[in-house]
Amino acid sequence: MDADWRRKTAAGFQARGDNPLNNIIGALDGISIRQEMPSYTEVICPRDNWNRKGFFALNVQTICDHSYEFLWTSCRTPGSTHDATALAFSDLGQHLKDPTHDLVQQVIAEGLCIAADEAYGDSELLATPWPGDGRGDESRDAYNFYQSSARMHIEKAFGQLVWRWGILWRPLRMPFAKRPLVVKVAFLLHNFCRRNDYQPEAGGQEPDWASDAVGNVDHNRKSGPETPRRKSGSAGSELRQRMTKRVENSGRRSHRCIDIYEAVKI
Repeated sequence: MDADWRRKTAAGFQARGDNPLNNIIGALDGISIRQEMPSYTEVICPRDNWNRKGFFALNVQTICDHSYEFLWTSCRTPGSTHDATALAFSDLGQHLKDPTHDLVQQVIAEGLCIAADEAYGDSELLATPWPGDGRGDESRDAYNFYQSSARMHIEKAFGQLVWRWGILWRPLRMPFAKRPLVVKVAFLLHNFCRRNDYQPEAGGQEPDWASDAVGNVDHNRKSGPETPRRKSGSAGSELRQRMTKRVENSGRRSHRCIDIYEAVKI
């Protein structure tokens, strides 16, 4: 993931919807892939795979770019795992917590970030929404709107992935140990199709984290990294404050603020 790739990717996110946030290079979220209940011979506690939506699942964490290609995926936790904890179990999650990591230092120095929802902890690398819709602050509300616009890419990528591959329309039934590999192949084939639909400019390179091994799974862990807690203070990270200021300086408001303003003016 070189500087040229990061610059072009950030420009791609900014161009979609004329977004004033020009420092986003990826959208992060988790998807629950349905599976049949694993047997007691395959896992210690099958119930760990039962998620809050009411079905057995694999928790797959992934990041996509502005063209809906998946840059990184990790499937190391059962369906009941919170997204922030699932990220913490991954190699990328460990890198994000290491301020001495070369790539992390580089991305922070360039002021770049990954857009994520409120399930993840706010940091200098993960841009998350202000809680409570900005709590009446117009600048924070506008930031939330444009941050959400960037985050929509991962939701659209999930929609394309699921509707493209019929195997994901029903619970996975193959032996439990093979399911993460099947998921990985579906993600890779999705990228293959996307690259035939959309060709990036010449010279772009695949980022380093795209090679994370999805098939390296341990679903029997009973403990692990603590779920990162969101900052309780109202200030948030310096990254989120800078991005909010950028939206404010652009003069942009969320569509909701504009609608309210127009209604009052009338």
